Order: sequence, then structure tokens, then C-alpha cells
Amino acid sequence: MAVFKCTKCGYEKEGRCKPRKCPECGSQGTFEKKE
Repeated sequence: MAVFKCTKCGYEKEGRCKPRKCPECGSQGTFEKKE
């Protein structure tokens, strides 16, 4: 499992694949893998 963080609003989501759309701010493609 990896943690992905939205670069726009800072929302963090844990999962196997990178989320396409942020449920918090609605931006698409703003997620980056957090080490």
C-alpha cells in the first residue's frame, strides 16, 4: 500500500493505485506518491 497526496489541497489517500480525481478539491492528476 502506498500513500498518495494531492499537490493542490494536501488531501492524503492510501491505496494501491494513484487516484485519478481528488475527492476533496476535485482536481485531476494532482496526486503524487508520498514516501
